[in-house]
Amino acid sequence: MLASILQQPNCWQGDTLHMRLSTQPGRKPGSPKCIYSAPLQIDDVQINENGDVTVSIIADDIYSKQSKQRYQITLTEAEISILFRRAERRLRA
Repeated sequence: MLASILQQPNCWQGDTLHMRLSTQPGRKPGSPKCIYSAPLQIDDVQINENGDVTVSIIADDIYSKQSKQRYQITLTEAEISILFRRAERRLRA
């Protein structure tokens, strides 16, 4: 579903999709640290033949100020559909 939206030629015109990535300790209390905040670029998104969507960004390293890391998340079309349906329900509530 999202794959078909992202493949539309006008999806990337006008309003931009803004991506934010933050991190915080997993086992102890701690404040979130934003390591990426920028408009998502079409080159950041890859869609494979099965409709799986991978978003890949280069962001600050969580430990070193001089380093960058590539972060990727891949969601299947089914997973995106579940997220979309749940978001729709919340918007209607």
